[in-house]
Amino acid sequence: MPEHLRTSTGAYGEHALLVGDPARAELIATELLDGAELVTDARGLNGYAGQFNGRSVGVQTTGTGGPSAAIVIEELIQLGVRRIVRLGTCGSLSPLLAPGDFFCAAAAIPADGTSQTYVGGEPHAPLADFEIVHAAVHDAKKAGVRMRVGLVATTDAFYDPGAGRAANWAARGALAVDMETAPLLTIAPLRGVSAASFLICSNRINEPATRLSPDAQRTTVLTCTPIALGALVSEPKHP
Repeated sequence: MPEHLRTSTGAYGEHALLVGDPARAELIATELLDGAELVTDARGLNGYAGQFNGRSVGVQTTGTGGPSAAIVIEELIQLGVRRIVRLGTCGSLSPLLAPGDFFCAAAAIPADGTSQTYVGGEPHAPLADFEIVHAAVHDAKKAGVRMRVGLVATTDAFYDPGAGRAANWAARGALAVDMETAPLLTIAPLRGVSAASFLICSNRINEPATRLSPDAQRTTVLTCTPIALGALVSEPKHP
């Protein structure tokens, strides 16, 4: 049994959805999974197991930031998970991404310490699994949900003191910033698993008045999460 996720091997099946907030994990599990059960609540990292489209799925809290997320990702893999998708929030760096928009982070700028630790500080370009991204794009179009696909910057500092850093990321093509995507997309290929990251834009960076209300965020989560879950459980294509 892993040290932090105190549950048994196979509890989630082979598919897990990651969220930062335990309240969001509970919302998704109770509203979108069939037969959801709490399988761990150790350290406040609540995890649920249930069914989506007839497939076993876990919804697991990561907490905030790369170090916490990395522990959860490693231990999910120890428990038998082979496909991992993040459903989180992000701050917009671009006029192309507005609060309430759905965003697929196909790649990440790894401006965080966790990703750098895993690759020993070498240049690195974390990339999402194409098959998961492709499935999500298809399902979003079918459902009439607009989903942008692009680059996210991942940082360790929510209240980033770096003058001009957000502008620099935007100038390099990043549409948004978050705190967990790069570690996920770094660890997954190192461990031989598939991963992708889907984000809901919660606000424009440095514009607190643009932040989504709790009710608006709840509605958006329930609209967008089925796209992420459908991509998560989509059948990988083999040559």
